[in-house]
Amino acid sequence: MPVYVINMPSAAQRRRRMQAALQAVGLQAEWVEAVVGRELDAQTLDALYAPRLNRRQFYRPLTPGEIGCYASHLKVWQLMVQRGQPCALVLEDDVALGPALPAVLQALAHRADWDMVKLVGRDSEAPAQRLPLAGGAELVRYRRVPSLTGAYAISLEGARKLTQRLPPFGRPVDVDLRHHWEFGLRMFGALPYPARLNEDSLVSTIDGRNAPGLSLVPRLRKLRYQLRYSWYNHFFSRRSS
Repeated sequence: MPVYVINMPSAAQRRRRMQAALQAVGLQAEWVEAVVGRELDAQTLDALYAPRLNRRQFYRPLTPGEIGCYASHLKVWQLMVQRGQPCALVLEDDVALGPALPAVLQALAHRADWDMVKLVGRDSEAPAQRLPLAGGAELVRYRRVPSLTGAYAISLEGARKLTQRLPPFGRPVDVDLRHHWEFGLRMFGALPYPARLNEDSLVSTIDGRNAPGLSLVPRLRKLRYQLRYSWYNHFFSRRSS
């Protein structure tokens, strides 16, 4: 399975750490230069990010870092589609890789019933469905999809579903993927997770990806957004179960 790692050229220490982690589990990667949101020209920014869509879908504007992060993942999906690759592993450069990862990837490469499989997530999950995968790992269908995008497998069909709808986008990439029903994505996770966040995850290198704190009105908008998400997630989870 091809491996893509999203990395800023200036983040040399992260690259060295990821190279060592990949070598330890016997994987080789193609490095994809991350998009820096604040360096995008107006025309490119308008093609990627739609403020009107953002106001309808989310509770605050995206930061330049969030726009760059989404554009970086979109860049990988478009590359997959152009090359016609059946599936791929996508990594951000701030994850640690476990020894079970190659077996999980091999098992996924022999299945055709998924579009995206999260390989990093919350410490505890309460999945709605469990399916055997490989080496004691399970393919699980979520009740609520975790928001992390540091490590996931994606199929060619999944990449096509996303790129046919995108761009533009109006939410952060991890939030958009939680709305998997909007893209028709068959979304799963692999438990126990074969990847985890490391200490680098606390600091984003993609131009300040973390959003600022919220005042009262945005907090109320966030609450409304969360309630709306919970309702749709419950509805579509029941339909797919």
